Amino acid sequence: MKAVSFCYNNDGFAEEVTSVDKTEEKRRWQTAQENQNAAQQALLQGFPGASVSRSYYACFQAMWTAVGDPPRSEWKHGGLMQTFCRGQWTDPVLLPTSLASLYKKLLALYDLRLDADYRALQVDPIKAQEGLNTITEVFQLIAHHKTLP
Repeated sequence: MKAVSFCYNNDGFAEEVTSVDKTEEKRRWQTAQENQNAAQQALLQGFPGASVSRSYYACFQAMWTAVGDPPRSEWKHGGLMQTFCRGQWTDPVLLPTSLASLYKKLLALYDLRLDADYRALQVDPIKAQEGLNTITEVFQLIAHHKTLP
C-alpha cells in the first residue's frame, strides 16, 4: 500500500501524491547518483554544459524519490521543485521558508540546464560547480529525512 500526501497545483488546489514503491525508489535514487557521477565527470573533462544538465537531472530524480509519484502521469519541472521545497515530504514537515534558498538554487540550475540544452549557450565552469554543490545539498537533505535504498 502506498502512502498518500498532497501537493498544491499551479491553481492552488490540493492534489494527491503517492509514495514511490521501493523498487522504483531504488531505481530513481540510483539514477540520481549516476547523474551526479556523470555531472562530476563532465565538469572534470571540460564540459560544463553537460555537467549542469546531469546535475539538474540528478536533483530531479532525487526529488522524485523524496516526494513520491506525481498526482498525474509525470512530474513537471516546476511542480516537482515546488512540491519538494514546500517540505511536506519530511516528518516533521519543514517550513517552506527553510527551503527558500534551495528553491532558488534549483531554479538557477534549471535555467542553466535550459541554457545548455535548449539555448545552446556556454555555461561557466563556476556555475557548473554550483550545480554540483546543489546536488550535494539536495542529496544531504533527502538522506537526513528519508531511509534510502
